[in-house]
Amino acid sequence: MKKNILFITIILFLSNTGIAQEKIPDYSKAGFYEIPGSGRKVYNFNVGWRFFKGVVKGAEQNNFNDSDWNIVNTPHGLELLSTQASGSSNYQGEAWYRKHFIIPESVENKRLIIYFEAVMGKSKVWLNGELLASHYGGYLPFSIDISKKIIKGKENVLVVWADNSNDTSYPPGKSQQRLDFCYFGGIYRDVWLIATNKIYITDPNQEDKISGGGTFVHYEDLSEEKVNVVVQTDIASKLSSKQQISIKYILKDTDGKIVL
Repeated sequence: MKKNILFITIILFLSNTGIAQEKIPDYSKAGFYEIPGSGRKVYNFNVGWRFFKGVVKGAEQNNFNDSDWNIVNTPHGLELLSTQASGSSNYQGEAWYRKHFIIPESVENKRLIIYFEAVMGKSKVWLNGELLASHYGGYLPFSIDISKKIIKGKENVLVVWADNSNDTSYPPGKSQQRLDFCYFGGIYRDVWLIATNKIYITDPNQEDKISGGGTFVHYEDLSEEKVNVVVQTDIASKLSSKQQISIKYILKDTDGKIVL
């Protein structure tokens, strides 16, 4: 894998005509914005999970019969609780999710990522019977590269095991019976399938390095007349040969007009 860190400095001349109004983007998916021609596609992976609450043996296997499991959509909180529920009233234990899917032919040869916004507690993820990842903690997203693991043109089975039992190895760490709030279990945030080109901007969580991955923007020498905007982008490649690439940065104002 080849990585490059690119830096640019932009000089902005600030207008004194008033305070800019907040701009709400047209849509956002897991923090990703689909840009025409970018090569990135984002698919909603929330619909049609098979679900079982409790202990099950062999549920990670591809040929496991889940036909009598409940069908749910994520985000999914395991159960309904009253608004006054505390840490001693919610279910604590194992939960299983299984999703059957076929990868669209149009993205079969792209880099494919399963992106979990959050799974509460300890979790493990299998694809077609193979354990691909283990994750601890329910407050951060995590993603898994499944590019080399999918079966093209046929059904794939993604399995998630989640356990929100007491565990001191991840936050909050305390016994839930001692808390004045309850945190849920299972896949309680959105799930996405993301397809990218083989040369791509990395994900900060997936890169797992301090102050690295993705795009980082910070500002220097801020004054009423100008500001230096420094953009740092982490690029990776899954191609076997060297490639010459360029990155184009576009700066827009709150009305969507290109400034630079």
